[in-house]
Amino acid sequence: MINSLGVFVQDQMDLLGLSRAVLSERTGIDEWMLATILDSHVLAGSPDTDDIRALAQVFSVPVREVVLRAAEGCGLSVMTPMSPAETLLLASNDELMGEVRRRLALGARTGGYLAAPVARWDVESV
Repeated sequence: MINSLGVFVQDQMDLLGLSRAVLSERTGIDEWMLATILDSHVLAGSPDTDDIRALAQVFSVPVREVVLRAAEGCGLSVMTPMSPAETLLLASNDELMGEVRRRLALGARTGGYLAAPVARWDVESV
């Protein structure tokens, strides 16, 4: 089983259609370090701060998400995930709007944010 940061990075790469070479170019992380993150069962140490920030920026996720995945990947126990309802209760409006913007941007990149055509309202028939 690959470490949780490696699984997360691979999932995001698959979602965005990125190869290792492209991710390396966009983040500035050398391919050797990227291979270590993606292929290690347990990370020997957390990636450096610049690498964590670069991954968060390319994937449009909060830095905290990458930090927690890196901590888990190193074998550290992080707090158990909260239910979606608990998460929403603790989230600020800025965090919620940031997540909406992230998902819209991700949808625009992948072309998958509109699942069905928008129904048109015929004003005369109402």
